[in-house]
Amino acid sequence: MTDYFKYLLSPAILSLHAWGMWMGGNYTWIGLAALVGVLCFDAFLPRDYSMRDQRYVRIYDVICAMTVLASFGNIFFYAWLVGSGHFETTASSIGAFVSMVFIGFVIGAPPVHELFHREEFVLRWLGRTGQCLIYDPWREITHVVTHHMRVATPDDPDYARRGDTVYGHILRTFPGQWKEAYHLEKMMWTKRGRKWFDPRNAWVYKAATLVIFTGILYALGGLLGTVLAILSLLLGPRMMLEVFNYVNHYGLISATPGRFEKHHTWNHISPLTRILALEITNHAGHHEDSYKPFYKLEPDTNGPVQPQFLLVVLLAFVPPLFFMMIKPLLKHWDQHYASPQEREIARRENERAGWHELNQPDPVNDLPPGIWRVAEA
Repeated sequence: MTDYFKYLLSPAILSLHAWGMWMGGNYTWIGLAALVGVLCFDAFLPRDYSMRDQRYVRIYDVICAMTVLASFGNIFFYAWLVGSGHFETTASSIGAFVSMVFIGFVIGAPPVHELFHREEFVLRWLGRTGQCLIYDPWREITHVVTHHMRVATPDDPDYARRGDTVYGHILRTFPGQWKEAYHLEKMMWTKRGRKWFDPRNAWVYKAATLVIFTGILYALGGLLGTVLAILSLLLGPRMMLEVFNYVNHYGLISATPGRFEKHHTWNHISPLTRILALEITNHAGHHEDSYKPFYKLEPDTNGPVQPQFLLVVLLAFVPPLFFMMIKPLLKHWDQHYASPQEREIARRENERAGWHELNQPDPVNDLPPGIWRVAEA
């Protein structure tokens, strides 16, 4: 039964954060402090490959839906507090804003992603509407269609090739996603013989949702509350999702576009990260069947694993350190996981990136076989 209660960790941190904002002053940092504390503690825990209890799965769905609704309440609450001049000091204003950025990413985004993948109408509708919490209702289009079909190939806008920095990735992925989303939407209304402004087109509904969401923010928080609330969503869940994509697919190669295999993605299997991210870091399971609910995902006991999630995300912002971490892992992947075709593509990618050392075997310093197997973890 304890599996079900584990997923109350996110609502608990969200509630603590809301309480801290209400108290004001230095309490505005308390939600962020709790989140960072949990992730730091997670870094010292062994990997968790356990399956979840699936006797009463509706409990998971209720918690997930509650977290999305609570995240809506959180952003509306923040806009109202800003608009009413609640934060009296600079430190409290900064604390509330920075906490909104990171809690929006770690707590708010995962249940939105989980629900817009679902096949049940109500849950999927909530997930699609929840994309307002990343201030991009169109994100689902390229994620579900393009990303899951073309993962680990240059045709996937979410994919970062070897040698790419996170800054270059962010500048490239957004235009790529917008272009792909427009292409897919246009294809749909053209095939159905509709005008671009037909209200039955999905993009019209999404735009209307975003307008209503923004209107509520403005009614509660005025101009300043609206601007800061939207900015926290753009810098937090929206941009940080691309950092997440950057690290989770970095440099891996598929020679079979459209046919996913488990070694085509990185995983983060530490126990608290799995819980906070609603198993999205159990990444191979998610890509194997993107419509499978998070509590049914099976951790890959032999899949590529990166160091702890928070550490990798922080390293991504310092490219020399990130490359220092990722190069040995990529070399190990090339030697032990890649198919012959993928190994040849990887060799050319290493040359293109100027990472020639990855093509030179070094028996003394190369990582030994089996480092990602459960028995040797």
